[in-house]
Amino acid sequence: MKLFYFVVCSFLLLTLSVLAQDLPPIKIDFASQVISSDGKIVGYIGEKSRVDLRSTGNVSKYVLWSLFATEDRDFYNHNGVSYKGLVRGIFKTITGSTQGGSTITMQLARNLFLSSEKTISRKVKEIEIAKLLESKFTKDQILLMYLNTVYFGHGVYGIWAAAQEYYGKTPDKLSITESAAIVGLLQGPGAYDPVKHPDKMLSRRNEVLHNLVETGRISDKEFNSIRKSPLNLRMNDHIGKYFIEHVRKEALDILKPYGKSLNVDELKITTTLNYEIQKAAENSVKAQWNNFPASMKESQLGLISVENGTGKIRAMIGGNPTADFRGLNRADQIKRQPGSSFKPFLYGTLLQNGTTLAAPLLDAPIVVDSGKYNEWRPSNSENTYTGKYLTMETAIQHSINLCAAYAITHLTVPDSVVAFARKLGIQSQIPPYPSIALGTGEVSPLEMAASYSVFASEGLYAKPYSIIKIEDKNGRVYYNGNEQTNTVLDSSTAYLMTQALEKVIDGGTAVSVRKFYRGFGAGKTGTTQNSTDAWFVGYNKSLTTAIWIGYDDPRRKLSGGFQFGGSACGPIWGRMMSSISRNAVGFSSNSYSRPPEIKDIELCLDSGELAVEKCIHKSIFPVNTSKLPPECSLHSVNAKRFDIHYGW
Repeated sequence: MKLFYFVVCSFLLLTLSVLAQDLPPIKIDFASQVISSDGKIVGYIGEKSRVDLRSTGNVSKYVLWSLFATEDRDFYNHNGVSYKGLVRGIFKTITGSTQGGSTITMQLARNLFLSSEKTISRKVKEIEIAKLLESKFTKDQILLMYLNTVYFGHGVYGIWAAAQEYYGKTPDKLSITESAAIVGLLQGPGAYDPVKHPDKMLSRRNEVLHNLVETGRISDKEFNSIRKSPLNLRMNDHIGKYFIEHVRKEALDILKPYGKSLNVDELKITTTLNYEIQKAAENSVKAQWNNFPASMKESQLGLISVENGTGKIRAMIGGNPTADFRGLNRADQIKRQPGSSFKPFLYGTLLQNGTTLAAPLLDAPIVVDSGKYNEWRPSNSENTYTGKYLTMETAIQHSINLCAAYAITHLTVPDSVVAFARKLGIQSQIPPYPSIALGTGEVSPLEMAASYSVFASEGLYAKPYSIIKIEDKNGRVYYNGNEQTNTVLDSSTAYLMTQALEKVIDGGTAVSVRKFYRGFGAGKTGTTQNSTDAWFVGYNKSLTTAIWIGYDDPRRKLSGGFQFGGSACGPIWGRMMSSISRNAVGFSSNSYSRPPEIKDIELCLDSGELAVEKCIHKSIFPVNTSKLPPECSLHSVNAKRFDIHYGW
């Protein structure tokens, strides 16, 4: 054995003298960080998830203790190579073992310049580079480079990202057990993966802790005490992947004039995403997908939440739980028919013009442009009808198609509805045909969320945005996002619409929400007649969320009882809002205060106008007194004789 050591050492020394050369250029790329509005790292943009640690002083002493005790006990005493450990490692390699025997400097050489192949030639190159590193850099500089480049598993490089990945904190805050657990991963990030092999990671952590006993950092008593503690991991949830990709694309355009790279320049992107809201959204989607039958598992989803009054995008999901986030983002890149979720633009047009929620709408078959190429024969969802006049409020609550068809053909015109929708933020081209009353135009979830948010914010439109600030590692700011708002609707109309949409949840087509969420909510379901698209757009005072479910191929139909907005999308919103109300700070579930112009007034259900003594069917409704309707034209003393069913 001594002869073997002598031969190998002689070979190495001879080889090193032949291969001596200048150190190759060192280039370490650090990723840009994506930060939520509540200060949590939600992801990285770059080839590797790696953040620059600026000083070893920003690392817990327990990390350094564990590292030296486990990886290189003679770090400060060698010139990059421990020949005793090296020869032992080569012998193990020859005999088939995977033990390496590399110092921290040698590991750094491999991480920076070499592959991980286990050959003597690679080891020789590793030694040469290690010695060059030691000649050009201080021990502290070498240690810092090592801590910034080493791989810790789960796609993260460097101690900074590892501390965030496994414990949700910065490296200086890591405890002794946390430090030992992370350092223990270095021997084999896959073998000790805490998600797949938690018991192995715990055992490995305790091995590292025992190394601290051997190096005199802790006593046997301390070791026996802390080795029994659990891992207490706080793993990164890796939420918001579609949002991060959305931000990446926006940031590229913003930074183009500055010549900055997200993959190299270590930028910090503070975004509008709210961690708890995004987490609630993703958990709610997963829960609903678990309930879907096998035939529905391949359907897709687009979900987006905007903060009312500011336009900050608080959550975004662009596909089902198994979809690739680098592909189509269905929250903002698709346009599909919204079905009945478009009806609030129709009814908002009427309310703005002074029509009351008591206005009678006929629930009976209607034919528009009979015999022409664009003939339209709308029907209710079950192909039934009452043949009666129902109040606008009832028509909204139960999403009665024939009432909507009556409204757009008798009480307004398609052009007015298109103009109203555009004023609230719908940018897609909506054809001005009567059929838009049932949502035959195509829109994106992002448009729907932003437009419904006008009702939620009492008439204020806020342009959605995702990036608050972009700055570099030295604090230079390249971009500041600004809120862009504009009042587009009077608060009274917004309030009346909200009152009607609240009833959709409390006893209408979105009653499924109430299985999960008891706080204030208003919203509208949408279901296309061919079961291609299901929608729900809901809001409270703080947040508006649009949810679409369907297939990328519109020829495929939703099924299994989940083809309706109320059954497919409503439960997602209900679960999500329930979680937000418990966990998200600053998001209110309270109801709205009433504008001073709104008063409770008795209206005639036959005319939708102010009730008089002779009105038999009447009820109390909130009314905008600045647009007060006249006395009942059917029953007042001065009324002209008019039959609402048959005309003059």
